[in-house]
Amino acid sequence: MKITFLAIALLLVFNACKDNTPATGSFGTKFENTNAIAFSDALDSFKAGNDTSYSITGTIENSCQHKGCWLTFKAADGSEFYINNDEKFVMPSNAKGHKAIANGRFIKDEKGEISFLTTGVIIE
Repeated sequence: MKITFLAIALLLVFNACKDNTPATGSFGTKFENTNAIAFSDALDSFKAGNDTSYSITGTIENSCQHKGCWLTFKAADGSEFYINNDEKFVMPSNAKGHKAIANGRFIKDEKGEISFLTTGVIIE
């Protein structure tokens, strides 16, 4: 009896910790993905002084395994870049290898490092 109760309790705990976020779909604020550009082109535009919103494309290389608050994209040129959502919405932790489009803005931290703050992500 005690073993059965313990087994059920453990099953519930492990199931509660399981990431039920689907690997594909739209996350965060919805947006049209018609004007998505390569990350390197968007970054060049930002560095040239164009502080605007961008929709950038890439392949998900890694993701936050705890709260779904960030992703890293691998660009077509092989470079990787960090995508942060400031914990405004949950992104899947199981989307590695999927093509994705992120909509948002580049930000520069106090060290001068540039990252991409996304308001929405579409994972294919």
